[in-house]
Amino acid sequence: MSEAATQSEIGLVLAEIRSMRSDLQAMDKKLDLHIATTAEKFNAVQAEIRAVRSEIKALDEKVTVQIQSVQNEIKALDEKVTVQIQSVQSEIKALDEKVTVQTKALEDKVTVQIQALDEKISDLSDRQRVVDSRLWGFIVALVGAIVAYLVKLSFFDKL
Repeated sequence: MSEAATQSEIGLVLAEIRSMRSDLQAMDKKLDLHIATTAEKFNAVQAEIRAVRSEIKALDEKVTVQIQSVQNEIKALDEKVTVQIQSVQSEIKALDEKVTVQTKALEDKVTVQIQALDEKISDLSDRQRVVDSRLWGFIVALVGAIVAYLVKLSFFDKL
């Protein structure tokens, strides 16, 4: 009986092993399904990451193009402003030269007029001296005539 029991025990062990085997197969199928699901999810996430990376790359290229465009516009504006500044500077230089020439001309005119006024003042001074000497001559002659008249009255009027 101990052999029969051993066979029954072996049968039970075999049944248990078969049960475990079927459980392992079921678990293996579940694991395969889980692996497949995880792989799908992983692939989906990788695809999304690739899509995001390509969008980032496209945006980066777009931003790079826009930055280059803005830099080109800035360069063009800078050149335009530089040309305008140079134009204004040349106009200022030309005006400065004109002002210098006109200032020199005015200084020359003023110098000529001052010299003319100096000559007129000198002529007026000479005329004033002539008039003064005539006046003094007249005054001396008048005083001489008055003195002579008084002398005549004093000495010769009694006769």
